[in-house]
Amino acid sequence: MATNNYIGTRQEEYKCLIHIDRLSITFRHLKSSTFQNIKNPDFITNEQIFNRIVLRHDNSPGKGAYYHSFIVYYDGCIIGRLFSGCKMNKPDLQFDFKKELFYSIKPDYWYEAYLTLKTELGIAYNNINCVEIAVDTNKDVVSQFGLLFKNSINNSLGSGRQFKMRKNTIVHVMNNGASFVIESSAESENKVAIYNKSHFSEKFILDYFINNGLPQDKVNRIEARLKWNFIRSLINKKKMNITVETLLDPQKLATIFEISTLHKLTFHDLTEKSYDANRNPDYTAVSVLDDLSIATAEIGKVNPDYQINHYKKSVDENILRQNYYRFLECGNNEYLRNFKASAKVAAINKNQLLALIHKFNNKFMGDRREEIIRRMELAKKYITNPAGSNFREMFSSVTLKLKLHFIGLF
Repeated sequence: MATNNYIGTRQEEYKCLIHIDRLSITFRHLKSSTFQNIKNPDFITNEQIFNRIVLRHDNSPGKGAYYHSFIVYYDGCIIGRLFSGCKMNKPDLQFDFKKELFYSIKPDYWYEAYLTLKTELGIAYNNINCVEIAVDTNKDVVSQFGLLFKNSINNSLGSGRQFKMRKNTIVHVMNNGASFVIESSAESENKVAIYNKSHFSEKFILDYFINNGLPQDKVNRIEARLKWNFIRSLINKKKMNITVETLLDPQKLATIFEISTLHKLTFHDLTEKSYDANRNPDYTAVSVLDDLSIATAEIGKVNPDYQINHYKKSVDENILRQNYYRFLECGNNEYLRNFKASAKVAAINKNQLLALIHKFNNKFMGDRREEIIRRMELAKKYITNPAGSNFREMFSSVTLKLKLHFIGLF
């Protein structure tokens, strides 16, 4: 069992471990992929062998399911399930790791399996579909949170009004108060669960606790359940470069955990009120994490040169990139027109726009099939030559004129 994910202890002898409990990653199937993403279930072989990776088709969902399911073996061991959405004409693949991998004797065993799967199947990483980050501790965080919530004005059935949680925070009391799920009405992609893990653990998890110095029968868990939309907000708004590799570092994992749980676990003590320099009320903050020593590390920025005064420019470029990539993927000329119109609103001239097209083309991670390359060239010509006589002269080919007529650019 792993022991090096141990984070630390304090004088109160509270111990804590931070690790991944669940992980789901999406991939893109490419034209050059070794894995054949077959649509018709009748043509899928029961077993596909890719050196160290073996896929076994799981037809238990039935032929009516909109996805294909495969049990994935790595060196003979089951590591998870692979799902294909090709029935819906989507190139997306989703891989759900088996939970045992995160309680393995090698902390990075799951990452080795991920790299092997990606390499041997010839698929490309897309995003982190969902991840659950767990902090296990011998501190009774369940009772502490319950006491704080009982005396909170957010609790309509509470017996006190000493504390207050952030606006829009919703606390679901589960199992007659033995566990809690905290979320926000304004944000459904980030939830926090607090419960006694010793009561809901398989034997391999209990062994993991013992080998890491935690009592087998007194382990409580705080669990951050994050989905892609929340992770994307950290990438876009905080410019945090969160990738699969980021999850390998326990301290960077702790940083994501603290950011995602901060507002949901914090209570403001209304009896201890002070004022800041602007005479705004300030209250003492109390959290169940206060007595836990969790070491964090800074996560690298997506753009190291990002500055706050570049915000508008970044937003303009993001809008342009979204419209451009949508045009490449579906060929809808409305996205190309929006692309050019957005550039005009952002005061981006023709040369700058061509430079952006070159930049977007270089960073395009999709399958560069012939149709995509043709659309890239079409976009350049559409920007270079304004609609009118020059645009017609450029496309003298009768066939190409008909294509442009049907897509509405001619």
